Amino acid sequence: MKGFQQTLQNKIAIKGQALHSGKIVAVELIPQPVDTGIQFCRVDLPDRPVLSATPKNVIDTTRNIALGTDQWRINTIEHLMAALHGLRVDNLLVAVEGPEIPLGDGSAHFFVQKILETGLLEQEKPRKVRKITEPVWVADGNDPRSYLIALPGDQLRLSYCFTSDHKVTGNQFAQYLITPESFLKNLAPARTIAFWRELEALRQQGLALGGNMEIAVVVGEEGYLNQLRFEDEIVRHKVLDLLGDLYLLGPLAGEIIGVRSGHKLDLELALKLEDQLE
Repeated sequence: MKGFQQTLQNKIAIKGQALHSGKIVAVELIPQPVDTGIQFCRVDLPDRPVLSATPKNVIDTTRNIALGTDQWRINTIEHLMAALHGLRVDNLLVAVEGPEIPLGDGSAHFFVQKILETGLLEQEKPRKVRKITEPVWVADGNDPRSYLIALPGDQLRLSYCFTSDHKVTGNQFAQYLITPESFLKNLAPARTIAFWRELEALRQQGLALGGNMEIAVVVGEEGYLNQLRFEDEIVRHKVLDLLGDLYLLGPLAGEIIGVRSGHKLDLELALKLEDQLE
């Protein structure tokens, strides 16, 4: 699983609509030297501030993962982070002209396509894969049915249980051993979920202002309102989000099991794991 560190062959320029603000934003993915890790930069600000993608630099987990400080932020990094994790991109600077990452098609596929078109560059140092050495777990104090467990393992395997009393979605379960091949085939194209009844409420909060009916699995009262890419696309996207959030820790080996969890618990688990990973 280790192999050598990787970055991109060349710089990539990406433009697209942001999910929550609805604005068109530009991003550059810039290759970096070994041991840099993943970094984000706000190039539209005077001092061009840079932050590493680590758990301690996350400032918001409300329906996304946002990096930043009390003065600036970059929202919705999770799908790009999932693409970098799944393709094993170790060193990269993400230069953003604004406070949010482009939405693309609502999955990681948008970023994966751009990265694979450019190609990956193998670097001269081995990857640093951190191993989970003992059980670690977090739970939602307001919902005892919602929790995340991390167990020791030699590779990265993610399991997720999506539960819902909605008659359209029902309960869904998925488990994947994470390799570039399984990621590309099973997870990268899976889009985020949107309940039609919630969309207007989100927009009144200033969220979900961008996009269209094709950038999410839209769930109506009597059925799905658009074409699914997978029968269990919802739970696959939950695994995708978890994969992206875990990359705040860098390359990881272990067994992760999530039940009804989301970005908030993902971050809590990452913060607890950070102290005990080898």
